Amino acid sequence: MRRSKAFLPFWLPIWMFAGVILAGSVVLSLEVSLQGQDIAWVDALFTATSAVCVTGLTAVDTGGQFSRFGHCAILLLIQLGGLGIMTYTSLAVYLLGRRVSLTDRIAVGQSLMHDPSFHLGRFLLRVVLGTLAVEFTGALLLHLADPEGFPAFAALFHAVSAFCNAGFSLFPDNLMAWRGHWGVNLVIMLLITLGGLGFYVLN
Repeated sequence: MRRSKAFLPFWLPIWMFAGVILAGSVVLSLEVSLQGQDIAWVDALFTATSAVCVTGLTAVDTGGQFSRFGHCAILLLIQLGGLGIMTYTSLAVYLLGRRVSLTDRIAVGQSLMHDPSFHLGRFLLRVVLGTLAVEFTGALLLHLADPEGFPAFAALFHAVSAFCNAGFSLFPDNLMAWRGHWGVNLVIMLLITLGGLGFYVLN
C-alpha cells in the first residue's frame, strides 16, 4: 500500500492525461460542437490529442469544422495541456484534499525543477493566476492591434494558443493575413516567448 502511494505521482498524470484526451474527443464529436458536418471519431480524437499535447497539428479546419462551443472545448484542452501534466495533476491532488506525503512532494518538486519544500497550493495558484493574467493581457493587445480581425473571442483563442505554444488557429490560412503586421506579430511573438520560457524561469 505504501509503495502504491509513493508511485501515485507517476501514474496519476498518465491516467489524467488519457482521461482529458478521451473526454475532449467525446465532446468534440457531439453535434453541439460542430457547425453541421459530421466528424470522424479518429479526427475528433486527433484534434483533442493535438490540443492537449499542444502540437498544433490538425486533421480538420478548426475554424470551419467546429462551432463556438467546440472552439471553447478546444481552448480548454489547450489550456490544460499548456499548464502541464504535473501542474494540473498536483492541483487535482491538492483540491481533492489528499495529504501529500514527503515522497510525493519531492517527486512533484523535482519534476517542476523547484524546491521540494515549496507550498504546493500557493505555487499552483501563482501558476494559474499568472497564466490567465498573461493570456488576457495578450488577448487585449491583439484586439487593440486589429479590432476587426481579432474580435474578443478570436483574440482570446489566439492569445491562449500562442502562450501555450499550441499552434491552433481559427483562421483557415492561420495568421498569413497578418503577414507584415507589426502589432499582431509582436504580440504573438511575445506570448510565444513567454510561454516557451515557462513559469519557473519567469518566476
